[in-house]
Amino acid sequence: MTDRALRDKLSAMNAAIMGADMDPFYGAPELLIVLANKDVPTYIYDGSLVMGNLMNAAADLGIASCWIHRAKEEFESEEGKEILRSLGIAGNYEGIGHLILGYAAKENADPAPRKENYVYTV
Repeated sequence: MTDRALRDKLSAMNAAIMGADMDPFYGAPELLIVLANKDVPTYIYDGSLVMGNLMNAAADLGIASCWIHRAKEEFESEEGKEILRSLGIAGNYEGIGHLILGYAAKENADPAPRKENYVYTV
């Protein structure tokens, strides 16, 4: 999405759902929205796979990305449904997530420490 006004509107909606006064998109200049057809039994899995593949593709291009939640709640609202209609999107869709894209402020950011007892080997 390159429409800054729409990006900012979605950011404000997302922040309201989260109950915070901030930009949930962290100032990222680009935003992709993944929707999935709820008539397909595997729509959540399919949409999630799309998000993961987009993140992998972005990383391959040297672009940072982050999955931002609350798209479901945004596009279930009347305001969200109107946004979809204005974009010519009709159907039984659920918002799976937002993918913000940009270049990381720090090139070589240190990874977060591993969580203890998070993965178990059997």
